[in-house]
Amino acid sequence: MTMRILWIDDEIDLLRPYIYSLRQKGYEVETATNGPDGLELVKTKDFDLVLLDEIMSGMDGLAVLKRLKEIDPHILVAMVTKSEEEALMNEAYAKLVDDFVVKPFTPIQITAVLKRLLEKKKLISERIAQDYATTIAQIQTYDFNHQDWLNYYISSIRWANLLQRFGDEALKESFEQIRRENNSVFSRYITEVYRDWLKGKNSPILSHQFLEIFILPRLGKKPHYLFIFDSMRLDQWFILVPILREFFEVETKYFYSILPTATPYARNAMFAGLLPLTILRNYPSLWVFDETGQNRFEPELLQHQLARHRYQGKTVFLKVAHNEDIAVNRPAFLARENQFAILVVNFLDLLIHSIKTNQLLEEIVTSEYSLLGLTRLWFTGSEIYRILMELRKRDCEITITSDHGFIKVGRPLVIYGGREISTNLRYKYGGALRTDERNAILLSDPEEFMLPREHLGTKFAIAKSDYYFIYPTKPREYEKTYKYTYQHGGVSLEEMILPVGILKPKGLG
Repeated sequence: MTMRILWIDDEIDLLRPYIYSLRQKGYEVETATNGPDGLELVKTKDFDLVLLDEIMSGMDGLAVLKRLKEIDPHILVAMVTKSEEEALMNEAYAKLVDDFVVKPFTPIQITAVLKRLLEKKKLISERIAQDYATTIAQIQTYDFNHQDWLNYYISSIRWANLLQRFGDEALKESFEQIRRENNSVFSRYITEVYRDWLKGKNSPILSHQFLEIFILPRLGKKPHYLFIFDSMRLDQWFILVPILREFFEVETKYFYSILPTATPYARNAMFAGLLPLTILRNYPSLWVFDETGQNRFEPELLQHQLARHRYQGKTVFLKVAHNEDIAVNRPAFLARENQFAILVVNFLDLLIHSIKTNQLLEEIVTSEYSLLGLTRLWFTGSEIYRILMELRKRDCEITITSDHGFIKVGRPLVIYGGREISTNLRYKYGGALRTDERNAILLSDPEEFMLPREHLGTKFAIAKSDYYFIYPTKPREYEKTYKYTYQHGGVSLEEMILPVGILKPKGLG
């Protein structure tokens, strides 16, 4: 088992012989000459172990240690110290540090510490396997409510991370099978309760209630900056939280996306403060049936909602996709006269849809865990991060959220219909739709789900769990092209349960 090691020391050049020796033994070693640089590496890469010098200029070892454990509680840390006083070590580090290396040391001593920590990692893996066997099970009950499902999903994200780092292949396969089966149970639950949710019966907060619940009550007090990351899942948000906590007080709340979990429906509903069918009825010129440009009227829908709530503060609405777009629009977003600034970032959505068509990305993103790592790498190098670093100096409020998530599809589902059927793989609308209703919600009357339809005979089909629609013609070709791609629009925990990150700059009251 190869260990990925980060060595943080302000005299790293003197340690080159030791680093060379470790690399010769098969360890992967990266270095940093100070605490802040080391922390930045931990934010963007996964390490099994950090060798950390206790006494460094600037940020000392104890301060770096505390931040390391905040960013990644499971990372192993060996403190390199000149002190052999056990009481001092226990007092300062006992709850945080995993081992010690006392200067001056030899290559044999370093190797011995690494072997001890490798054994500790093995013991952690064994304990996790025991805990997994007693806590993870297929959900059989229909007594779960939306809060129970939220709690389960948060727990499953934690387990996915732990098993990726410490679990063996058999455990990972077992977990994925159970997660898929539980998503099927969740889909059946949504089929039963969703109509009641739309009527306000025992419902969670839904897309069209987002602004009214989370944003509008806070406007007018301080400048408010809203970031909407298209297609950001809850597990991706959890990856970003430790990075943000260095500069902000971070609180996470939650809401559910409406169906279909796709931008034309979920995000239009967020900005309008209305369900899609109500948007069509109230503002028919602002609803687009054509599959291109279905979100072109978001600014107008937002203005209508703000007007209904009698909000008249200076508002700016911007939509961007790449770092270059963000850099160009940065001055307008950060203008001091803005009281409410909204930035819609489409990068994550573009990313997941580019993986299958980009050979380099497909080689990098071999699993959902690697996709999380890529999300973290993107964020820390993005213009969004630099904007947030500017906002942390202001007395303002910040909200980061998503419009819907996505899922890695794995099971094809044949759908039949007329000549005109929409193209999305997780939901379809058109005439004479037919499919297996065990694995999809089929709506003969879309108004039951408050969905608009252009023609009287239009039906909707929404895929459950990890199913995706294919046509009966050339099924093998469709499966080869789309199986194991990342899609959204259907019913799953990953697509429906979303984060609301509320940030307040530290040290500004």
